[in-house]
Order: sequence, then structure tokens, then C-alpha cells
Amino acid sequence: MALFELEQTYGETEEEWTAPTFKDCAMKDIDLAFFNGDEHEDLHNIDGEDHLVIVEEEDIRERSAHWEAGAKQNFDTGLYTAHTILYIRVEDYGLKPKIGKLLVMDAGTDHKRTYSILLCEEEAGVYRMTLERIRQ
Repeated sequence: MALFELEQTYGETEEEWTAPTFKDCAMKDIDLAFFNGDEHEDLHNIDGEDHLVIVEEEDIRERSAHWEAGAKQNFDTGLYTAHTILYIRVEDYGLKPKIGKLLVMDAGTDHKRTYSILLCEEEAGVYRMTLERIRQ
């Protein structure tokens, strides 16, 4: 038995604390680990606005063409396709883009690229866009 009772209050809280869910923790991890400028993401200009995004490097594939007179004949469609994966937060980009929409990355710089959106998937508040660019 104690000689006295000590009642301590550390601020009044109206609502009771509840443990965070797995989804709450995953959303925090997206911001703290993946969309952290010191870790994975870089600043790029996407459709005229600067955003922190994650870009997977290009995958270049030769386009199909036919041979005529000893030279490849597909000058109107390009010789190569370059595929890039772009990760951007839904809250940064806005509404989900339609397939085939043109996306301009790094406008106003030496690295300006125009892509066509092949696929856009949303998961846990992040768009994963598969982009294609035709090169000659």
C-alpha cells in the first residue's frame, strides 16, 4: 500500500488513441522512404509542373521494319521504342490519365522528352505509368 496516490494528466485528449492500420503505415512509408528526395525520387517537370517522381530508366527495343533496296523502311514510324516507368503520387498528378495521352517530361531543359502513356495503374496512392517514346 502506498503512502499517497499520485494522479498525473499530460494534456486533455478528447479522442481515444487507436493503433494505426497496416495501410496507414504503408502510406507513411511511401512518403518517408520512396518519395523522399534524399532517397529514390528526383525533381522533374511533368506536364509543366515540378514534381518529385521516381523514373525507371529506359528500355530500348528495335521496332519491326521491312528491308527494301538494302535499307530498313520504317522512317515514318521510327526505328526504336523506348519504354520508361514513372511513379508519381496521385495527389501530385491529379486525375488518372487516359491511355494514349501525351506526357511531356522536363520541358524547357536539354532533356525534354515526350511520351505516350501505354498503361497507368494506381496502387496505394501512387500512379505507375508505363510510357513509350519513339526514337529514330
